[in-house]
Amino acid sequence: MEHRNIKTGRKINFRSKQEIIRLLKEFEIIRDTTSVASFCKSHGIPSGTFYTWQKHRREGKYATQGKFIELSVEEPIAAAPPLPKVFASLCVGNLTINLHQQVEADYIGSLLNKYKG
Repeated sequence: MEHRNIKTGRKINFRSKQEIIRLLKEFEIIRDTTSVASFCKSHGIPSGTFYTWQKHRREGKYATQGKFIELSVEEPIAAAPPLPKVFASLCVGNLTINLHQQVEADYIGSLLNKYKG
């Protein structure tokens, strides 16, 4: 905690982010048995400043960074084998037929008949 004297003669305490977070956490532990006023008085904090700290914490200004989180490691998914190169591609309306090898004309005719329905 840093102390500075301002022109008005008042002593102002400047607290680090870590100290503010520590005080907020400390109050959370004892909030059921201690009022904000008594907590602030015992720590030399103006209650208005304390409420501002709480507001900033809710808004994410005092978000803690650098903490570790637990991760689960799963087996990697094997990549699908690559498809063979396309030998020929036939487009009929909205239908596209990719042939990966040479086929008989009757086979292509049966595919088209299935498409027509």
